Amino acid sequence: MPRNVRKETRRLDQGYDDIIETAKPEIKAVDLGMRRPWRIALLVQATGTEMIFDVTGPMIVGRAYPDSGFFPDIDLGAFNAGELGVSREHLTIKLDGERVVVEDNKSANGTQLNGEWLKPHQAYPIRNGDELTLGLLKLTFELLTNPYS
Repeated sequence: MPRNVRKETRRLDQGYDDIIETAKPEIKAVDLGMRRPWRIALLVQATGTEMIFDVTGPMIVGRAYPDSGFFPDIDLGAFNAGELGVSREHLTIKLDGERVVVEDNKSANGTQLNGEWLKPHQAYPIRNGDELTLGLLKLTFELLTNPYS
């Protein structure tokens, strides 16, 4: 464009005088002085992919089954989960007082925590750096935020 040509900036608000809705600030627990939620990460060892979640209640880990309309809170389908033996509702991550626990949901191929098999429907505390194996899929658990520390 030649230097002596001045280009006007187009005004984006022209013709939008009737729009009065504006963004409203969302009040979060931390704004009210409440504790932050637990923040965890699951690292898929085979790919190095890290998934980060805030745990505010029970979370199902597994793989989606769209035909039935089932979608777990944490879907491992993208990591070849079906072929590696991960069940649709394989595991639950939940809060138990001041700790995070995992519970195998009677999955077809079981769950290991640091190489030890979990009994179905029994809560086990999980700590930073622990290894979870769902079927043959290996995950590393990372604790990013503990609201009690």
